[in-house]
Amino acid sequence: MLTTPHATTGAVIAVLIPIPIVAIPLAIASHYVLDTIPHWQEVLGPDYRPTKWTCLRLPVDIVLALSLVYWAATLHPNTALVIWLSAIAANLPDLDSLVPLLPIFLKNKIVKKYWDWHCRIQNETPKPYGIITQFAFVLIGLTLVYLVR
Repeated sequence: MLTTPHATTGAVIAVLIPIPIVAIPLAIASHYVLDTIPHWQEVLGPDYRPTKWTCLRLPVDIVLALSLVYWAATLHPNTALVIWLSAIAANLPDLDSLVPLLPIFLKNKIVKKYWDWHCRIQNETPKPYGIITQFAFVLIGLTLVYLVR
């Protein structure tokens, strides 16, 4: 799943439960739940290699995610820090995308098992359908952020 839906979900969790010790672990857990929902991403799997499309998509995705989290934080200034931390935490599991770029990590049995499992839970679909599900999650999330004030 792309960065924006994960970040938005993390922000929503923080808005609904602005207690860091609860919101942050829930945001991390939400990452894995979202990965099991049909979604589109240009590359994934043990042979993960960034493509030209990744290099174009990633900056746009990150800027959009940061902008939406900023918007959520401005709507909820008293919990802005928890919103930011939860949005970041919701994306932390995807740091394993760096593993194939540093093959030494795949020699570690724990890292390799985690990597394989994280790849297996992905529910990827063709572009039109997979983008629609992600857009829907972002839209629902932003609606909740706006309504819960």
